[in-house]
Amino acid sequence: MKNNKRRFRFKVFAIVSFLMVVKLFSLGWITGSDSGSFVSPAPVFAQAGQTSAEETAGGNGAALGGGAGERPAEKAPIAGQGALDIEIIKDVEKRNKELNKREAELERKQQQLNALQTDIDKQLSELKALQAKIEEALVLRNDLEKESIRKLAKTYSSMPPESAATLIQKLDMSIAIRMLNVMKERSAGKILAATPPDLATKLSEGLVKKR
Repeated sequence: MKNNKRRFRFKVFAIVSFLMVVKLFSLGWITGSDSGSFVSPAPVFAQAGQTSAEETAGGNGAALGGGAGERPAEKAPIAGQGALDIEIIKDVEKRNKELNKREAELERKQQQLNALQTDIDKQLSELKALQAKIEEALVLRNDLEKESIRKLAKTYSSMPPESAATLIQKLDMSIAIRMLNVMKERSAGKILAATPPDLATKLSEGLVKKR
């Protein structure tokens, strides 16, 4: 009932407005020179009809919905948003695969380095053991040489000086010097006295340097 009254009032208002515009135009109050163009009363009717239709729709909605508010319009999805998300996910997965591949490669190289380091440590250990054996052999050789030199010196000391001088000429110079060095000075002097002068000179010089 109220809606019908409202529609009637707007229709009456529209008709009166139209008649007033026509009257003013006929009296010359509204002309093309004053306003630049004739204003049609059609928008008034259109506005009145639109307002009436909106109120009618609002009234019917209120009557049917029991005064409930209008349902908000759902937001339309952004065009291309889904495709963009898929591209981002694919890019992330690709980067993860590359990182996993690099990590696996680094781990493989690390294992190779560890194996190489283990092999190097093993070789160093073997070299140290070999060096220790060589040093031990050198010490033993030196001890044996010293023992041999002492025995040789004892043998030469027990000989007549002339016989010892004859044999010492056949010895290596370094061995002869070492043998004379461990002899008693008296025995070594007798042998040098029986040795040829040039050899005796060399042996004497070697003994001085040795001592």
